[in-house]
This record gives sequence, structure tokens and C-alpha cells, in this order.
Amino acid sequence: MRISEFERKTILLVEDEMIVSLAQKHDLEREGYRVIQAASGEKALSIVCAKKEPVDLILMDIDLGKGMDGTQAAQEILKSREIPIVFLSSHADREIIERAGRITSYGYIVKDADTSVLMASIRKAFILSQSHRSLR
Repeated sequence: MRISEFERKTILLVEDEMIVSLAQKHDLEREGYRVIQAASGEKALSIVCAKKEPVDLILMDIDLGKGMDGTQAAQEILKSREIPIVFLSSHADREIIERAGRITSYGYIVKDADTSVLMASIRKAFILSQSHRSLR
């Protein structure tokens, strides 16, 4: 089920592999999301902190090559702004999952999961985030 223009949300996709990023961007846009791309944790942090672009959710790769990794970027972003973060990773090993689990997030998705799993996880993250806000 696609979202309507009225409900259109903006997702910050943080992925250092350009081919993977373009494919994910295409999938997300096909579902009706607006997508902003960042190829590094530092770039993601600057986009969120600049507040020039509305960001409703972050899809964050954990392994971002050189520089700040996804968990570090998420920690810094959450210091300045409360925003739902869903981690993406091609790794499913225990250490990576535990490292991501120590950060407030709304999920962890293995990259080779079917697109329907990704979309369901994003929708659930938006629902959980909204519920969390309404409890305050």
C-alpha cells in the first residue's frame, strides 16, 4: 500500500555504497517516500543539524567505510534531535546487532531482506515513533 501525497514522509538514507543507495532510493520513492541521500555519517549529521530539509526517519547503514560509522552518527544525531532511526546492515553477526541495540532505534533490517520487509519496518517505525510522541 502506497502512501498518499498528504502523508508523504521524508527519509534520510545513509548508505556509502552508491549502487545500493540508488536501488534503495528507487524502492522508497516507488512507495511514495521522499528520499535524501547521505554517503557518510558526517554528511547525515550535517543534514539533520542544519534543519534545512525535513527528515521524518533515518535509514542508517552501520558500516559506512572511513570516518564515523552508523552507530556513532546515530548517537550524535540523537543528541541534537529526536528522530526515528532504523538500522540497515549487510551484517547479521551478534557484535553488530548488539552495538546497534545500545542505541535508541526503531529497528534493524538486514540489507538483503525483501523490499516488503523494509517497507513494513518503516511503517512500523513511524507508528512506534508517533505512539512514543503521544505518550509525552
